[in-house]
Amino acid sequence: MASGAQPRIRVLKWFRTLYMDRLTGSGRALFWVTVLMGTAASTSYMVKMYLLHCILVAFFAVSVALARLWRVPLIIRAHLPERSTCGARLAVAVTIRNRSRRDSVDTVIRPFGLPRHIRLSAELSLPHIPAGEEQSHLMELEFLQRGHFEFPGMSQETLFPWGLWRDVCFHKDPRAILVYPRFHPLRSLDVPVGKRYQPGGIALSSNLGDSAEFISTREFRQGDSLRAIHWRSWARVGTPIVKEFQEEYFCRIALLLDTFIPERLSERYAPAFEAAISIAAAVADCLSREEYVIDLFAAGPEVYYFQAGRSLAHLENVLDILACLGQCHEPPFEKITPLLLDHLERVTTTIVLLLDWDERREGLIRMIRECGCAVKVILVRDSPPTMDSASAEDLTGRIARISTQDVEGGCEEL
Repeated sequence: MASGAQPRIRVLKWFRTLYMDRLTGSGRALFWVTVLMGTAASTSYMVKMYLLHCILVAFFAVSVALARLWRVPLIIRAHLPERSTCGARLAVAVTIRNRSRRDSVDTVIRPFGLPRHIRLSAELSLPHIPAGEEQSHLMELEFLQRGHFEFPGMSQETLFPWGLWRDVCFHKDPRAILVYPRFHPLRSLDVPVGKRYQPGGIALSSNLGDSAEFISTREFRQGDSLRAIHWRSWARVGTPIVKEFQEEYFCRIALLLDTFIPERLSERYAPAFEAAISIAAAVADCLSREEYVIDLFAAGPEVYYFQAGRSLAHLENVLDILACLGQCHEPPFEKITPLLLDHLERVTTTIVLLLDWDERREGLIRMIRECGCAVKVILVRDSPPTMDSASAEDLTGRIARISTQDVEGGCEEL
């Protein structure tokens, strides 16, 4: 772009901001009346037209000056949660305190710089805030898409005296909010489960210390650790007694999410990708209600690995990742395969959410089966897959096929 065009673009943006953000609806109507009066006066040479045009211009100038002089410094704070859910309508408490000695009149409070995926239902119109008083009001926000969003703060707009001009003061209070994917809780999830021995038990998985199950006591033997001595029993019987433990066997389920969509098909398959994210959230929610350890694997655009369940992280930590997960436009299978191989020997079952069925994905499923894991495959797609998946059901078992409409309607069983 030519350097000479940039100043003109900045001037146009400045005029647009004045017209759209600073003038009210009444102010914009009166602005066009003023422009028409000025045009008529310049072509007709009528003194009365010039006089009326000058009066309207002076009217605007006085409105701008009085709005600035009448602005009262307020303290405004919106009490936002750290997390919400896509599609939710959230009532946000807004506290407004008038710390000056003057009353605040004709004031409008609303967020500024909201992301386009967060919608404000209605701004707060406050005709009167007495001096020294604090008020609380509710403001409703609707979250249209999952993701990580920045909330810049609140704006204070004074419409005094005639409601033509907004004198704006920005109260910057930047905060982040995570919007979780919308999902319907599953009533039942058919998972081929079993149990595998976990070296070190849950202690190795959670890094919370030795948590092997205490089953009994016995006499001390050569080579026993001094840490295992049961001092009360030794004091009671007079000979060294040690505690006996048994390592845990428990069910560990991997949740593998397919994020690969070629860039040229990104918009076309975006609904299916969002549906897969919702199903992943529903599966994680269902598993978190049971005594499972969940291993989440995803690649998009970075490789994610996270473990939750039992004494580990909570469901909200899994949803934090799903809220920010994006599409991957390059095949991620080579990047995620080494990570999978490092953990699959301790995984009982792998739930795989796929967006398509092709040779790469079939090879991934075959590798998981060769590691001795049971597999449940869920294919989220509206159109037929690249390859017919029916021939692979001897490898995968029954493949659950669901569409975006199934997810939006509320899929309760998988």
